[in-house]
Amino acid sequence: MELGLQRKNALITGGAKGIGKACALSFAGEGVDVIINDFKDATNAELTVQEIRKLGRRAMVIMADVANETEVNKMVDQVIQKWGGIDILVNNAGVSGIAMIEDTKKSDWDRVLGVDLDGTFYCSKAVIGTMKKRGGGKIVNISSIAGLRIPAVAACHYTAAKAGVLGLTRHFAWELAHFNINVNAVCPGNVRTEMFEELFTPDEIENIRRQYPLGELPTTEDIANTVLFLASDRARMITGCSIVVDGGFTLSTGGMDWDHYVRKKKEAGKKIK
Repeated sequence: MELGLQRKNALITGGAKGIGKACALSFAGEGVDVIINDFKDATNAELTVQEIRKLGRRAMVIMADVANETEVNKMVDQVIQKWGGIDILVNNAGVSGIAMIEDTKKSDWDRVLGVDLDGTFYCSKAVIGTMKKRGGGKIVNISSIAGLRIPAVAACHYTAAKAGVLGLTRHFAWELAHFNINVNAVCPGNVRTEMFEELFTPDEIENIRRQYPLGELPTTEDIANTVLFLASDRARMITGCSIVVDGGFTLSTGGMDWDHYVRKKKEAGKKIK
């Protein structure tokens, strides 16, 4: 079965770099025209647009804060006026931070929940009308393994937001299935994006990597490949689901890396091959 993506229009929030950029280039490579949304990073958003155009597809940037419903609605209206509608939405925009619960400021809580959860709701709600008119569509929400457990750092707002995204995914999928709109989520593990490297030191990143059974962290391309699949005709019977892309990290053995695991098993008189 073909991917069925040629001449589709995709809106990717937080698309200037990282996972969003990787998704944009993957879509463009399959014949999709791409709208890059970002809030602050206009420079990298424009650079991503240039790369998309080199692949022979249309592209444009719309700067908007997804935590602001008015700005989201204006963004979607602009796409409809210029390109006729939206077939694919990737809710990728996200922010995080590090703080223990008692040190989490309300302003930080509001911002993380506003971008990560409210933004997913506002953007998904805004595209329903245009997807209905076009006979269906695909919504892919970028959640996190933090939505299934907790993140590797103290960030209760991020945990709450990403868990909420999974709940929204299921609910939107149920209500929109009748209109041929599939809604799914991707739960990445730790991906070496700019945001990830701002949160951790090189030694901390190496310690995290050692806890991945496949031996390495997922790349932005790994996440983009999964998003591409969920947006394609090959995933036409998948909705309301979340796919974990984490190199086996959630197969946790209590924080032990492989060498420690093998040593403990050998000490117990068991053989590991």
